Amino acid sequence: MAAQAKGESLLSRLKKASKVLLICLALNGIMVGFLWSYYAQKLGSFGQVFYTLENKLLDMRFVLRGPVKASNKIGVLGLDEKSIQKFGRWPFSRGIYEKAFTNLKKSGVEWIGFDVVWDKPERTLLSDSLEQIKSLKAAALQKNPALAEEAWAKIENLQKAGLADESIARTIKQYEKIVMGYMYYGSDDRDSVASLGQNKFTTLPQMLESAIQAVIMPDGFELGQYSSLKTLAVVGNTEFLSSASPHFGYFNNDLDADSVVRWVSLVKNTDGNLMPSMSLKMAASMTGREIVTVFDRVGVEEIMLVNPDDDKDVIKIPMDPAGEGRVMLNHLGGSMTIPTFSLADAYDDKFTDKERKRLKGISLMMGPTAMAINDMRANPFESTFNGVEHHAATIDNIVSQRFFKRPAEIYRTEIIIVVIIGVVFSLVLSFSSALLSAASAIIIYVAYYQIDKYLWFSKGVWVYMGMPYIQITGLFMAVTLYKYFTEEREKKKVKGAFQHYLSPDVMNQVLEDPTKLKLGGDRRECTVFFSDVRGFTTISEGLPPDKLCELMNDYLSPMTDVVLRSGGVLDKYIGDAIMAFWGAPVDRPDQADVAAQSVLIMMERLEVIRQEFPKKGFPVIDIGCGLNTGMMSVGNMGSAERFAYTVMGDSVNLGARLESITKEYGVRSIVSEYTVAKLQDPKRYLLRELDVIVVKGKRDPVRIFELIHPMILPNETLLKDLIGEFSLGLAAYRDQDWEKAKANFMNALKIRPSDGPATMFLERIADMISLPRIENWDGVHVFKHK
Repeated sequence: MAAQAKGESLLSRLKKASKVLLICLALNGIMVGFLWSYYAQKLGSFGQVFYTLENKLLDMRFVLRGPVKASNKIGVLGLDEKSIQKFGRWPFSRGIYEKAFTNLKKSGVEWIGFDVVWDKPERTLLSDSLEQIKSLKAAALQKNPALAEEAWAKIENLQKAGLADESIARTIKQYEKIVMGYMYYGSDDRDSVASLGQNKFTTLPQMLESAIQAVIMPDGFELGQYSSLKTLAVVGNTEFLSSASPHFGYFNNDLDADSVVRWVSLVKNTDGNLMPSMSLKMAASMTGREIVTVFDRVGVEEIMLVNPDDDKDVIKIPMDPAGEGRVMLNHLGGSMTIPTFSLADAYDDKFTDKERKRLKGISLMMGPTAMAINDMRANPFESTFNGVEHHAATIDNIVSQRFFKRPAEIYRTEIIIVVIIGVVFSLVLSFSSALLSAASAIIIYVAYYQIDKYLWFSKGVWVYMGMPYIQITGLFMAVTLYKYFTEEREKKKVKGAFQHYLSPDVMNQVLEDPTKLKLGGDRRECTVFFSDVRGFTTISEGLPPDKLCELMNDYLSPMTDVVLRSGGVLDKYIGDAIMAFWGAPVDRPDQADVAAQSVLIMMERLEVIRQEFPKKGFPVIDIGCGLNTGMMSVGNMGSAERFAYTVMGDSVNLGARLESITKEYGVRSIVSEYTVAKLQDPKRYLLRELDVIVVKGKRDPVRIFELIHPMILPNETLLKDLIGEFSLGLAAYRDQDWEKAKANFMNALKIRPSDGPATMFLERIADMISLPRIENWDGVHVFKHK
């Protein structure tokens, strides 16, 4: 019959699991379909929400990874607060750069990139034209037309390029290794483009020497066919300044919808010319390589930096799968992660020894870092990250080849991940409780993060985490709701019916696995408890049925509460008696301590009851308790139709005998030596050895103890004196020294006149004092009754 019940239970669980599996199968199909539609860009604005989630999870991983050390091949020349204090408000006079750059070149700085653009001549001051005006005046006085014409020409030239512009142009020419910056306008900047009128590309001709020449395209394709690369206008430096350098790169920062820089555009189609970004141009210049751009039918497939002396020496820059010519930025950290130097220090040549060592052989990106200039572009580490540092970080990525990428083949990997997680978690949800399912979800969350961390993220591959996390959460919530409205509702019914009869532990095990409602059990160590109301027969005869029922409820309720709160199992009520045990169904190494503490709490509750009962017209009651620890048979006992979770065996019977003899000794509790031996720290309790006895039906003697509550005497000293006198009396009793034993027990009664054990032993001595001495007497008392 038990095997049949087990088979029916398994069949029922499989039937329920199949319904959960169907729900999970449907949800997993939706997840895969969603991901596929997202890849195909068919989700519109909802796809943007999902992309934002993935971006935030990516940012989180960068932050958890923490900053990484820069290569020290690129640094930042900051237009910082110190520079503003020295040179005045931004923009600074262009005349100050000559001295600063001379000092930088002397310090061994290689290339310098400009994250600034000078699209208008610096305004000429009257002092700049003073000498020419004086010459013009002298020529007029001397009536020398040729001299006057020459002076006037110089004044006109100053309107095109003042002394400051001449200074910076001269500096750029002399330094040679300078990449000048410019900006472009794209499809999102149509209002700005309209304001330029016909001057959209007027500054472009001076920059065409930097256009990428090595462009490889599929047959029949032209650059103009790739619309995502097209710019609508550029804003460059003045013609005079542009003529000072052949090196140019645009410095636009690409922002995601949340204003965080994660991708960097490396090439753009500017009026039919493929132009490099500042980062790409700087990286190529620093490494002495040629830029090669490879297109496929979608867009930019690959950008390479090729060594002109060895075409096998190639730096391959991974592109975005959409073909927009963007590289994913491997963020190094927050501000100042990349070595940063002040323009003011460069001007004054006031570098520290450590800075001078770093400057030797380094290249620099010059740009605003002062808060007042407000050129901030957020990264995962900081919302106030300087734009120039993004360029420097991109250059560092390229020259050190520490790329981050999202290759096209990752789409298939992510689909496989979603399928595997869906199958595994669906099986877990189908055959597990809500708590175990929740724990499994957390484990999968953490496991997937760790797998991604070591298998992909640490190797510079961006794998989506949002969809698997949405999938796990969605599956868990859907199945949990389903179980709540079906299986959990049934469990609530069972729980409501049995919570007053079973302990929470047993009830939870039954709810978790109904197969436990079968006959049989196992053998384990438990601590059993019995209690009984003294003189209950007399009490019941003196009360009407309704009052007797009220009395029992008022007594049993607080006592039962103690058992259940301690994690014990309320086995049964036997009239006025309570039977309980600890150690099953959940193993408890501290079961003896819990049982002993429960007995002491019951004594406290009993005192409250004894004070309340007379107010209700009830008689004052007293109880006896017995505790024993040992091996017992524990499980469901009874018939196939009706059974109970209980304990059986000799150890249980001994516990019942101990309770019954409490009235013989006049105590409220008796504990066996087996329970005392299992106490983790017996010194925590007031234990008085009472006797060595043999209960009815047994042959082996057992040592018994009274578990004393401190409230029986006013202070600890009296308690210790009571136990001490009784122990001396017990030792003398076993030596058959009746007079000494009698004296000790009398002293115990002086301390506590109502002491039951001392009174009992005095009665025994009165019966034995006249008898002859018994040789080899062990002092064991044999009970002839239960």
